[in-house]
Amino acid sequence: MTIVHRHAHLTVNPLGVLYIDIVEEHRKLKANFEDLLFESNGKTTGLVCIKHGKSKHKRWHVDLSSNDAKELTTLINSAREEYETLMRDL
Repeated sequence: MTIVHRHAHLTVNPLGVLYIDIVEEHRKLKANFEDLLFESNGKTTGLVCIKHGKSKHKRWHVDLSSNDAKELTTLINSAREEYETLMRDL
């Protein structure tokens, strides 16, 4: 079994978009928050981007550590709250 550790830079945009840059693969991913699913797999958590409204059609998948997945969930929730606050203040 080969274990590959990749480094990714994630950007959570308050407008509801997640950007992922996977450094070693020179790969850039993008998804709207509503198209993201988290799938727990023991020590890792899969972050899955689905085709909007079609949970069986995966656009991409990235494995995260459980801690990274929890932190990302917190960041996404904070971004959603920030967006709602901005919209209320307008």
